[in-house]
Amino acid sequence: MLRTVKKSGISIRYKILMLLTLIPLLTLSIYLVLAVQIFEKDKVAYVFDSSSNVSGAMASQSKAQFNSLLSEVKPIFQDFLTNGDFTGSSNSIFNGDGSLEGLVAFQYRGTSKKFERMAFLEKTPRSVEGIVLGLEKTLPDYFSELEKSPRIVKAPYRDDRLFIFEKVQDSKESNVTVFMIIVRLSELSEMYKAESSQKLYLITQEGTILFGPLNTLGLGIQTLFPAHFLDKTTTKVAQGAEAVTDQAGVDRLVSYSRAGFGDLLVVSSVDKKQALGAVDILIRKSLMFFGVLISITIIISLLASNSLTSSLTSLFHATKKVSEGDFNIRVAVNSKDEIGALADNFNLMAAEVSRLLDETAQKVRMESELQTAKTVQETLFPETQAKIGPLSIAGFYEPASECGGDWWHYCQAGRKILLWIGDATGHGAPAALITSAAKSASTIIERLNITPAQALELLNKSIYDVSKGRIMMTFFLAAYDPETKVLSYANASHEAPFLIKKGSSPLKKKDLIPLNEVNNPRLGQDRETKYKQTTINLDPEDMVLFYTDGIAEIQNKMKMSWGERDFLKAVVSANKDYPTAQEFVARLTQMIQDHRQGEILIDDVTFFVVKNDLNV
Repeated sequence: MLRTVKKSGISIRYKILMLLTLIPLLTLSIYLVLAVQIFEKDKVAYVFDSSSNVSGAMASQSKAQFNSLLSEVKPIFQDFLTNGDFTGSSNSIFNGDGSLEGLVAFQYRGTSKKFERMAFLEKTPRSVEGIVLGLEKTLPDYFSELEKSPRIVKAPYRDDRLFIFEKVQDSKESNVTVFMIIVRLSELSEMYKAESSQKLYLITQEGTILFGPLNTLGLGIQTLFPAHFLDKTTTKVAQGAEAVTDQAGVDRLVSYSRAGFGDLLVVSSVDKKQALGAVDILIRKSLMFFGVLISITIIISLLASNSLTSSLTSLFHATKKVSEGDFNIRVAVNSKDEIGALADNFNLMAAEVSRLLDETAQKVRMESELQTAKTVQETLFPETQAKIGPLSIAGFYEPASECGGDWWHYCQAGRKILLWIGDATGHGAPAALITSAAKSASTIIERLNITPAQALELLNKSIYDVSKGRIMMTFFLAAYDPETKVLSYANASHEAPFLIKKGSSPLKKKDLIPLNEVNNPRLGQDRETKYKQTTINLDPEDMVLFYTDGIAEIQNKMKMSWGERDFLKAVVSANKDYPTAQEFVARLTQMIQDHRQGEILIDDVTFFVVKNDLNV
């Protein structure tokens, strides 16, 4: 009984839809992520490059302004070092520079072991004295720093005034002079205070902010964000950039450039999120484009999957009908693609299955009839072993198909023992019908008390009348008279049996005597054929081997036929010690099976032996 298989799980339409949408979705997602990452890296590199350029430009501008200022005051330094005080020319230079507010000269006194103020210049009376008094506690620290560096810059008042300390030492290193320049750099300070997305700082090596945005002057740059570039291991690097996170958790892109004046550095800081604002715009626009593209993909996928799955649905319903046993179903699919080809092949398959089912039913019927014919034909053959008078008989028969064309028989007619063997042309049902006709005729002939030649004439007429000359039969008929020990025989083009006489030595191939004294046309060839016969004496212990030609045509798995030569060798080997008829048949049968190796027969195989067991 056919069993219908029901659908389960997700429909193929939705699977195709998922496939058509997920692949573009995944591909576009990967592309979007990679594009954003690449754009972000490029943008970060651009910001680093831009901020480095800005910090470098500010460092160059600051250096130029400091060097210009230092160039103007160097004659004043020289005047003091030469005269021990500031002269009129110094005052003229000092008053001519609007940014200078004061200049103080300190010298190291060995007696007091400290720096003492020696001279000063000021634009506002008593301003320098107040400043020096205000810096009384911090000046020793500044002088200590000057032991490591000849120039330092300070901003103790957190405004636009800078204090530049310049150390001058004579060649004998006996006198050390420190000049403290008080300068107001309003324009430079405003440049660092300017509000923009990029914040600029002028700092010392320790990180103290000299100029910068409001509320940052005097603070350590480290309080705003990590400044790894201030580590001693990086002090020699003139310019660089790094990404940091400030104290508020904001990611920043920081670049720095050394001013080339003392230990000053210019630092640029940019909020990474603001700097990468273009990335957010790119993401938003990409997502919008992404959404539109996916929507279009889904619409196209719906249309494509509907066209595809409608054909597959028709095929599914058709296969369901086939599983229910309806092979007359056909699928109407007009597409020219693989689905259309599949539908055409399905229609061809359904038609072929329907045809094969009809043929199978016909074949089953025929096989049933052939099996019945085989059962009936088996009744035509005698027992494989028998004892009739002095003769021991043993035989073997195996058809190449359900019905065979070989037939052998033995019977006693009066005082004679008749031995029959024949081979109809071909094998199968037609040949089996001829053997049935031969068996029917033999049943009548054996009661007529006639010679083998006369029997063959009657048998010939019977075969000819049945087959009308289209199917013929080779035949060998022998009649043995136990009283006279004479074996009479007639041959109708059949394989000549072999007479095997018992000797004093082992049997050899030359000892096989073929019974070929007479030979006549086949049965069924001509209705009026006359047959001849001859006689031999059958002595005690003599054996006669009857066989058909199929025995020499037996093939093994290598498709090698046994052949007449090997067959005769097997006959000699099986009869080397002159066994009984039954033992001889068993031996020869085993040799046949050994060569055959289970291969299918190409012709019927039949043989039997008759042994005269009468001892005189």
